[in-house]
Amino acid sequence: MAALSRSSVLRKHIALPQQHGAWVMWGGPLIVGAAVGGAAKPALIWLTLASLGAFLALQPLTIFVKVLAKRRAVEERAPALFWLAVYGALMAVGGLGLWLSGAGWVLVVGLLAVPVLVWQMALVARREERGQLGVELVGAGVLALNAGAAHGVASGSFNPTSLMVWVLCWLQAAGAIVYVFLCLEYRRLKAVPATGERLRLSRRSTLCNAANVVGVAVLAGFGWVPAWTLLPFGLMLGEALYGGLWRPPVGVKPVIIGVRQMVVSILFYLLLIGAHGLARP
Repeated sequence: MAALSRSSVLRKHIALPQQHGAWVMWGGPLIVGAAVGGAAKPALIWLTLASLGAFLALQPLTIFVKVLAKRRAVEERAPALFWLAVYGALMAVGGLGLWLSGAGWVLVVGLLAVPVLVWQMALVARREERGQLGVELVGAGVLALNAGAAHGVASGSFNPTSLMVWVLCWLQAAGAIVYVFLCLEYRRLKAVPATGERLRLSRRSTLCNAANVVGVAVLAGFGWVPAWTLLPFGLMLGEALYGGLWRPPVGVKPVIIGVRQMVVSILFYLLLIGAHGLARP
C-alpha cells in the first residue's frame, strides 16, 4: 500500500484510454445495437458495466505489461494493478448481472476477445504495437461485438440481425482505421503531393471503403440489411475520397484528424440507426 500511496493513482495515462476515438468505437456499436434492438431492458445496464470495465482495463493492463517488459518505471506497477482491480470488479458486477438476467450468453461472446488481447499484449511486450494495422482491425472487430451483444440483449436473443449490426459496425471501423492511417501518413508530408501520388497513397483507403459500400449493397440485395444502410457507408466513402484525394490533411495535427473522424463516426452511427428505423414496418 505504501508503494501505491507514493504513486499517483489518478495518473490519466494509467487510468484511462489515451485514444479519444476509442471511446466512440466502444460506445457507438453499443448504442447502435441497443437502438436497433428496440427495447430498453435492464440487462443492457449490466452489459454496459461489463463492457465498460473490459474496455477501461486495457489501458492499465498495457501499462502493467510495459512495466514487466521494463518499458515503464516500476513505480507505475501499483497504480496499474489498482485500476485493473477496479475495472475487474466492474466487469464482475456486470457479468453477474447479465447471468442473473438470463443473458449469460454474452459472457461467451466476450471470450472471443481473449486471443486478440493476448496477441496485443505480446506485441506490447516486444515494443511492436505501434503502427500495427492488422491488430487495430481485429481489435475494432472486438469492440464492434458490443453492437451484436447489445442487440441480442435488447431483442431477447442473439439473432441474424444481431450478427448483421456487428458486421456493419466492424466494416465501418475497419474503413475508418485504414483512412486514419492514410491521414497520419499525409500529415507527415511537407506539401500536398501530385495527383498521381495521391492516388497511390489513398488506394488502400479508397478500395477498403468502396468495398464496404459494395458489400453492404450485396447484403441489402439479399435483404439481410436495410437498403438505407448504403447511406452511412456512402458517407464513409465520401470522407475517404475527400481527405484522401481532394483535401489531404498535410501538416494537420493528429488531434484534429481524430476529432474529425470522431464526428464522422458519430454521424455514421446515427444514420445506421435511422436506416434500421426506416426499415421497420
